[in-house]
Amino acid sequence: MNNRFISVAIPFYNNSNYINDLLVNIINDERITEIVICDDKSNDNELNKLKEIIFQHNSNKIKLFENTENIGCYHNKLNSLNKCSNEWACLIDSDNIIDKVYIDKLYQYDNWDINLIYAPMWAYTFGTQSNQLASPNLNYSEFKNQYIDRIKYIQYFTSGNNNFKCLINTCNYFLPVKKYLSIMKKYNYERMKIDCLDSNVLFADWIHDNNKVYIVDGLVYKHRLHPQSNYILSPSHKFSRIVESEILQKLNTII
Repeated sequence: MNNRFISVAIPFYNNSNYINDLLVNIINDERITEIVICDDKSNDNELNKLKEIIFQHNSNKIKLFENTENIGCYHNKLNSLNKCSNEWACLIDSDNIIDKVYIDKLYQYDNWDINLIYAPMWAYTFGTQSNQLASPNLNYSEFKNQYIDRIKYIQYFTSGNNNFKCLINTCNYFLPVKKYLSIMKKYNYERMKIDCLDSNVLFADWIHDNNKVYIVDGLVYKHRLHPQSNYILSPSHKFSRIVESEILQKLNTII
């Protein structure tokens, strides 16, 4: 047994119908010593359902934190990581799924590089039920074993590579918690602009600070597509092109 332990950080908002599919796949993994769930002021019914699911698991691994106000996708992702006590964490949305095979792939490395985010090469998409195929898979395998820095980001993004645009918007990563948060604290964003492209911004800010994202060969997670996702319901889509332009302008600036 490798003595490196990890956390799983789960931002949550009104997704009680889906989160248990994630929990049942990770709750018994001994390498995962805590599962941090940050509720972003869900409605009472959804929060009570979440608490019942946690109660049924009867595990002291699960730690629930309740935001006093709704802070949005971007800030709740960071808040979830901020509550983690381990040095490394898997950041995963509450309606998606990682499992033992995913964790095994991460542990194939004797050491994790603190200057890297480890990202999946493939997202198996499905619908409201875990066995319901919703769309073609999001295949990022053309980038496997690559280190994405700001130069490659600009190259792939400006070339119109749609697979790359999907990759940078996944934000289901394995990352060094303290360093990641220390970088994100340098930036302050208006919520209304940021929420629909929160993952893209988090990706770009990491590499803008001279770090890289490594696309792990064989690292696969399940990505649920459904009409109630936070991304689809976000009112900030009208700002997408503005935010993308700001990201490119920032990455073209050497720090």
